[in-house]
Amino acid sequence: QKEKKSLPSPRRMAEAEPAPLRIVVGSKNPVKLAAVRQAFFRAFPDRPLVCVGHDVPSGVPDQPWGRDETRKGALQRARGALLAETGADYAVGIEGGVEDWAYGCLRSVAYVAIRRSRDVYMSVEQTASFKLPPRVERLLLGKEPGHGKLELGAACDLVFNETNSKQRGGTVGAVTRGLLDRTAYYEHAVVCALAPFLHDDSGLYDSAAAAAPPAPAPVPAP
Repeated sequence: QKEKKSLPSPRRMAEAEPAPLRIVVGSKNPVKLAAVRQAFFRAFPDRPLVCVGHDVPSGVPDQPWGRDETRKGALQRARGALLAETGADYAVGIEGGVEDWAYGCLRSVAYVAIRRSRDVYMSVEQTASFKLPPRVERLLLGKEPGHGKLELGAACDLVFNETNSKQRGGTVGAVTRGLLDRTAYYEHAVVCALAPFLHDDSGLYDSAAAAAPPAPAPVPAP
C-alpha cells in the first residue's frame, strides 16, 4: 500500500513564497516599463514582481527643457503613479528632456524618481547625457526651414525616418546605431535611484544615523 503524501499547509506555502513586490510606473510607455522591471528584478532577485503602468500628468510641457523642468516631471509622475495605485510598494517616474550646455549645444537627458510608499522616501537620479545632432537641435528650436518646433521624439522620427521611436530604441538608439537602446539607457538610472533602498539593514543612507566612530590607528609592529 502506497503512503499518501501530505500537502504543505497554506501557512508553510505562504512562508515559502514571499509576497510580490508591487511597482507602479507613471507611464504606459513599454520602454519605461521594461526598464523598471529589469532594474527591480536585478535589485530584488528573490521577490516576485508585479509592475503596472498608469498614464499620469507630468505637470511639465510635452517637451521638458532644462534640469529643473525635467526633474519636476519625474517627481510628479512618481507621485501621480502612487495615487493611481495606492497598494504599490514603489512608484517610479521617468521624464526625458533636453538641456542647454556650453557652446550652444543641446543634450538629451532623463531623470528617474522612485518613491517608496511605506515611508514616502524619494530617490532621484539621472541618466547619462548625450549631444544631439545639429538638425535635431534645429527642429527642437523651431529653426529648421519648413517645420515648427518639434518634441525630441518627433524630431528623431523625422531625422532618422522612424515611427514612434520613443517607444522603441529612442534617440539614444538612433545616435549610437543600436549600441545603447532606450530601455538600457533608462535602466541604469533606475538602478542608481534604487541604491538607498538596498541598504535598509545597514542604515547607510540614513541621514539621522550617528556617524560611525573612526577606526583605531594600527598598532606599530614591535
